[in-house]
Amino acid sequence: IEGEVKMAKVIGLVNLHSDIEFAGLTERRPVASVSFLGRYGIIDFVLSNMSNSKIDAVGVMIQQKPRSLFKHLGNGNSWNFNQKAGGVSLLYNEKYANDPKYNHDINNLVENIHFLETSNADYVVIAPAHIVTTMDYNDVITAHEKSGATITMTYRKAKDADVAWVGCDVLEIDKDGLLTGKTINKGTRKRQNISLETYVINTKELLEIMKKAHKISAFYDLKDILGYLCDEKQIHTYEYKGYARCLDSTEAYFKYSLEMLDIDISSRVFKSNWPIYTNTNDTPPTKYLENAKVKKSFVANGTVIDGTIENSIIGREVIIGKGAVIKNCVIFSGSKIAPNAVLENVIIDKRAKVEKKLELKGTENNPLYIKEGDRV
Repeated sequence: IEGEVKMAKVIGLVNLHSDIEFAGLTERRPVASVSFLGRYGIIDFVLSNMSNSKIDAVGVMIQQKPRSLFKHLGNGNSWNFNQKAGGVSLLYNEKYANDPKYNHDINNLVENIHFLETSNADYVVIAPAHIVTTMDYNDVITAHEKSGATITMTYRKAKDADVAWVGCDVLEIDKDGLLTGKTINKGTRKRQNISLETYVINTKELLEIMKKAHKISAFYDLKDILGYLCDEKQIHTYEYKGYARCLDSTEAYFKYSLEMLDIDISSRVFKSNWPIYTNTNDTPPTKYLENAKVKKSFVANGTVIDGTIENSIIGREVIIGKGAVIKNCVIFSGSKIAPNAVLENVIIDKRAKVEKKLELKGTENNPLYIKEGDRV
């Protein structure tokens, strides 16, 4: 049709290469597949953003411990991608999996270069899993096209950079919205332009960047090369103003999980026009027995409750015994809590059993962690 505007073809990359770990929780799984709010995996948020932004071909760049991710992602059908257009591809770099210095995102892309080369995409959207947002990537792509740049980096104007986002990149931006430099947030100032590690890059440019990174240093990852290039290329920036949290430690994971119990915060993430997809499980509804009292909590299916729960997140098929009191806790699926146990500020991993030590208490800033499958 004469005058028809050609829609740009866009593919997505979920970048799981980072040095972030949650003590205990990520011993056998990556951050991306840690349970969130009882029924989601952390990766579900970025995959849902891709799906809601109508990006149908998505590569998940796996850094390590792939088993739980393979299990969680399955065939990728749960995230409403158009499977004919590609669905979810798992990109794993076995060659360097056990060599931390070489096992970075650039080398993963080099090893899986066919994903980029065969896509015929105009643009690639790259986003992490540990920074949770509800970003519509189409807004970033529109701004990217308008700017004429080949690289756009997203950021937020943080007002709490002295306590959150520590260790994240800070973007130095000129009056025209171009990147002039990049530093690390050391927590010395409240207000900073924090990188959300989400980029829109022209596919041809990304292929060039991969070559250039290798020439400069075999250890250069994507963040390194983008910082290096800001002197010689016009890198455009895009300010994102929606919900954003950085799950960069066990404390942050615990804090931002329980924060979701505040309806004003959770309604910024769970919006009717922006569904968050995940794997569904065939489990029966929750049973509330005679002594059950539940207040301000998320409770997943299949749970049996005969105690008191306050300000907590309870996963699937958890059993809470008679007279147990659970406050400010995150309890993963399949766990059992004995009658009369008292738990406060505790994270309990999958299939753990609280049987003998009936009083378990951590603090808000240092929650007590019970390992997967342990009996205590």
